[in-house]
Amino acid sequence: MRLALGAGRARVICQLLTESVLLAVGGAVIGVFFSYWSLAALRSSDWLGSIQDFAVKPDARILLFTVLVSALAGILPALAPALRGTRMDLTPALKENARTFPNTSQRGRRFNLGSALVVAQVTLSMLLLAGAGLLVRTLANLRSINPGFDTHNLLLVEIDLKNNEYTPQQAQNLYRELQSRFGLLPGATNVSYSSEALLSGSLWSGDTALEGRKEKVERNLLSVGPRFFATMRIPLLAGRAFTPADFGSKHNVAIVNQAFAQRYLEGRSPLGLHLGASKGDPGAEIIGVASDARYDDLKKAVEPTEYFPLESGRADFELRTAATPEALIPAARSIIHEVDSHLPPAVFTTQTKQIDGSLFRERLVAHLSSFFGLLSLGLACVALYGLLSYDVTRRTREIGIRSAMGAQQRDVLHLVVGQGIALAAAGALAGVAGALALTRYLQSLLYGVRPTDPATFVAVAVLLILVSLAACYIPARRATRVDPMVALRYE
Repeated sequence: MRLALGAGRARVICQLLTESVLLAVGGAVIGVFFSYWSLAALRSSDWLGSIQDFAVKPDARILLFTVLVSALAGILPALAPALRGTRMDLTPALKENARTFPNTSQRGRRFNLGSALVVAQVTLSMLLLAGAGLLVRTLANLRSINPGFDTHNLLLVEIDLKNNEYTPQQAQNLYRELQSRFGLLPGATNVSYSSEALLSGSLWSGDTALEGRKEKVERNLLSVGPRFFATMRIPLLAGRAFTPADFGSKHNVAIVNQAFAQRYLEGRSPLGLHLGASKGDPGAEIIGVASDARYDDLKKAVEPTEYFPLESGRADFELRTAATPEALIPAARSIIHEVDSHLPPAVFTTQTKQIDGSLFRERLVAHLSSFFGLLSLGLACVALYGLLSYDVTRRTREIGIRSAMGAQQRDVLHLVVGQGIALAAAGALAGVAGALALTRYLQSLLYGVRPTDPATFVAVAVLLILVSLAACYIPARRATRVDPMVALRYE
């Protein structure tokens, strides 16, 4: 009508593009406000842990970039329909039943540009969902790892003794005083300390001589206090734990883990052997064998480890509690101030929070990839719904003829749903092929799952087809309700 009334082709194209750009920019403005609101919400919650390193503030460059990208997103998708719409033949287009009888080229071409875009959107959704599925399974695998000790109801207190001001004996006295006072707190069931808290990311390692072996052995090192194994609930498999007499004694002792005995002694008992012996120094006698516990990182395999009495330096206290560990923080802080008011402020956390913090990257990537994967899936379903709704409207007369010729409602339903599922299946297959090629780049982020894990790909493909089926049902259901008499007179 506009072209017939004299509007120029450029004028019509400009109007169509203006409408599309306004919609895109309007969505961008809403998206900007939503992004800053969601970031503020994440800062105030612990859903992803500490995100201060990812915090951003409103920036003119970011806003300008967003507006430009949104304008392009409005122009490019609208350009092809605008150009195609202004090239129509006006004589048949102005006829009342023009939409009922598309030209021959359109009638024989069910797979058009719209179908190609839907397939591309479904393919992208499959790629994102496959990656998200692998990352979510990685996070689940990491959380299911047995660290070798009980991580529940464990309060960690990091104390720096300022090495220049404390002699080893003074440090021992302070450790014992704090351990004694912490143990009297209501709800504290056991207390110990160590040079580093387990799974804190810190690692101390080195090599030493082992009695009976010519070459030196490599092992991790951790200095601990009395009742450490009882507090952490690390079982002793042989020998005994450290006693108060072992701290400050001239007779050095050590405890090794099961991995140490298996690697260097082929499972034989190491009790009575000495570590680090040299001329004039018998070294440390091995008095016990502890069960394996992960040291610095959940993802690392358990390595040979040597435990020995802590005598000086910084310390992390471990308080095993009967209830919520955080409830003891005020009382523990008061005790530290009473014992030595000149100590730097202690750092309090729980073992579970520390583990969650060590998995921050995995949790962040898994959650964000899942969000964008589901968002892409939603957009693909909207595109699929829009394409089928338009196709049902365009084929109203055809559906009416089919119904008048005896087609049942289920036949019409299968016709429309089959077209949508065919597009979704084509996108899913293309997405699987692309995911198999691209997910190998996620190898460094995965744990306990292969980049080509078939269970993940099958689950994602089934989810994609089921959601696409739901998107197809509404326009298909509407098609079955077409009255043949009305459809035959349709425009």
